[in-house]
Amino acid sequence: MIRPATLGLLTALALATPAVASAAPERAVATQVAAGPAAAPMKAAAEDASGYAQREQQDKQVANYEGGSVVVIGASGGALVVLLLILLLI
Repeated sequence: MIRPATLGLLTALALATPAVASAAPERAVATQVAAGPAAAPMKAAAEDASGYAQREQQDKQVANYEGGSVVVIGASGGALVVLLLILLLI
């Protein structure tokens, strides 16, 4: 059971936080853009791509790689939800 003080705090946070955030005035932020060599990132990306292609040619099992299993993602998300519920109830 949630204590009345905790319930009041959660209600105040849920209702007051968006109002306070929208009432804050926007401030201008000074920015400075520096021109740099545009060819350097493109050269590095091309070298990385060629290196990956060479490694894929050497090891044929790389083509079968599948990242992020549904079971792993689901279990991690479920654990996070349970943790949040426990923290809210305490």
